[in-house]
Amino acid sequence: GLSGLSLMPVTGPMGYEDGPARVYPGPPDGPFGTMWTAGYRSRFRRETEHGAPGSYGVELLDWHVKVEVTATARCGLMRLVYPRTDQAHLLLDFAFPAEELSRIVQASVKQTGPCEIEGLIRQHNNYAGDFTVAFVLRASQPFASIDGWQRGVFTGPSTNYGTDWQTPVDYRHGIQAFQGHDGCGVALNFRTSPDRPVVIATGISLCDIAGARRNLAAELAPLGFDFDRTAAAARAQWRRVLGVVDVTGGTPAQRTMFYTCLYRAFSAKSLLQDVDGRYRDFTGRIRQAPPGENIFSSDSFWGCQWTLFPLWTLLSPATASAWDRFFVGQAKRWGWLPQAPVLGGYAPVMVAQHEQSLLVSSYQKGIRDFDVAGAYAAVRHDLTTPGTPMPNGGYAGDRNLAAYLAHGYVPNADGPTSNTFEYAYDDWAAGQFAAALGREADRREFQRRSYSWRNAINPGTGYACRRAADGAWIGTDLYRYGTTGGWNGPGFVEGNAWLYTFWVPQDLPALAAIPGRAEFNRRLEAGFAAGRVDLTNEENLQAPFIFNYTGCPWLTQKYVRQSLGQYWDPSPLAGWAGEEDEGQLSALYVLWAMGLFEMKGGCDVHPGYDLTSPLFDRIVLHLDPRYYPGGAFTIVAHGQGAEDEYVQSARLNGRPYARAWLSHEDLVRGGTLEYDLGAAPNPRWGTPPP
Repeated sequence: GLSGLSLMPVTGPMGYEDGPARVYPGPPDGPFGTMWTAGYRSRFRRETEHGAPGSYGVELLDWHVKVEVTATARCGLMRLVYPRTDQAHLLLDFAFPAEELSRIVQASVKQTGPCEIEGLIRQHNNYAGDFTVAFVLRASQPFASIDGWQRGVFTGPSTNYGTDWQTPVDYRHGIQAFQGHDGCGVALNFRTSPDRPVVIATGISLCDIAGARRNLAAELAPLGFDFDRTAAAARAQWRRVLGVVDVTGGTPAQRTMFYTCLYRAFSAKSLLQDVDGRYRDFTGRIRQAPPGENIFSSDSFWGCQWTLFPLWTLLSPATASAWDRFFVGQAKRWGWLPQAPVLGGYAPVMVAQHEQSLLVSSYQKGIRDFDVAGAYAAVRHDLTTPGTPMPNGGYAGDRNLAAYLAHGYVPNADGPTSNTFEYAYDDWAAGQFAAALGREADRREFQRRSYSWRNAINPGTGYACRRAADGAWIGTDLYRYGTTGGWNGPGFVEGNAWLYTFWVPQDLPALAAIPGRAEFNRRLEAGFAAGRVDLTNEENLQAPFIFNYTGCPWLTQKYVRQSLGQYWDPSPLAGWAGEEDEGQLSALYVLWAMGLFEMKGGCDVHPGYDLTSPLFDRIVLHLDPRYYPGGAFTIVAHGQGAEDEYVQSARLNGRPYARAWLSHEDLVRGGTLEYDLGAAPNPRWGTPPP
């Protein structure tokens, strides 16, 4: 939801006199090659493209420009090799297409030197509210001139970028300063030759221009504004992140997918403060970040108890700890944990309070370098206090908590039936936190509330069902998708009754007992066969591992392998088959490929990992010694083959191991887990359930 700064190199006439040419993106799929219809997008050839952690390069076919980009935490660096021309341009389109469209309330740019401009872009969108991106841009050679443009009057957000060019455009030539709004931008013009690359350094800040300058001075000046040195520094940082796991075996495509997913699981969150610790909060006030605390921005943490949180706490406990401190700090500043901290605030996105799972699981795993008492107070507050609107259009807490507490479920007239299941899980996690801290009265109360999921299962069918406040069951359609009224209306949030029937991660044996274990397994298997299981979105990501809890771990092994091949593909037309959501499906791939999952989000008093057959022959986890003493944990799969997905036997540190569950304590102590795999299921391994 935070749009930054868009830079696009083009060449040739801008079309100022003859018609609008280069000041709009144009349609994503062309037409190309005709300057009056194509916009500034460009075709490229795959063989000219190079991507690696920390840098990217490509040749823009239509503009004959070679582009390379790299970055630091708060700055970008771009190296452009233009052809020899007097008509080289770098376009700054302030209204560029982004996932969450932002209105440009006002943009202002000023030339501050022969090679430098500075500017402010005031924006507004539905999730971040009001915010301003300040920037300072420096070029390695003087501008020949600067132009600006203002497209037609704003009529509301639109994704119809292909026809924006039809609106009237006001061009401004040879400017030193510019102000615009909505569809506006500036063009930096150069005289270029191929032997003299143009290097563009950009610092950004969400505070002010002075902050952007300090960020440039702190992050790019020590590297001499040198592209190769900056890219090497970025690669070194990523090498430390990605080097926590070594995998061997599998196919080249599987290894590419694994490390790409690991990269994405750590690249999707935003740091808000400047190098001096200043940040602008979601109300517009500039504050100073406390020592040792980062201020973050993120989309919703809905579903992260199965994806990012297990990955962070296992592979990068320092990342988990940083987020723990941020969550608790926000609760102290504003009274609530942020479930969707866009701009560090409380965006009205998604439902429930699954962000608390990171605090709970961190504590249970020994990651405790945050204010534990403050964390527990925040969790308890948020699960006992009805939600409330926040400044700048946000919302904190659970909208349907009062109704949930009054009825033991969320009645149809009050909100989504699915929230009954999600709130009950949050209650269970809070109860585990209370148990670990010796707060027995709270443990009993949250444990009691965690059984509320039973009140949303129709005993006549054994499936989830909407329910009126008077207790009457409403409707029988298992497959009607979504809610009436967005995330907060009646129905099932981004799912249906069939999917949410299985959303009881904290009490699966009790859930399976309602129709009987055999019938329960039959229903779930039928769901896989009929395509009803949805592994493209968060609310059903636990589905394959349910069989570990219902006496059929070989089915977990079957469907995890099947899903890894079906939903993730490194080809450009596939990638992730659904809601990647800032690294969530990426994190899931990494966990599943290692043969690991956490059904309960790691929130048990004694947490552990659900096991399945790993995708690779050998996986070495290099444990962070600041948190875990074991040095390394190695997972080995003997007999690995395309059809050999079933566990025949296993050994932990050389001793037979027959459980489909491994305690976190045993893993971080270090050692080796070995599997013998085969092509046929072995119903004797991994039972009884964990």
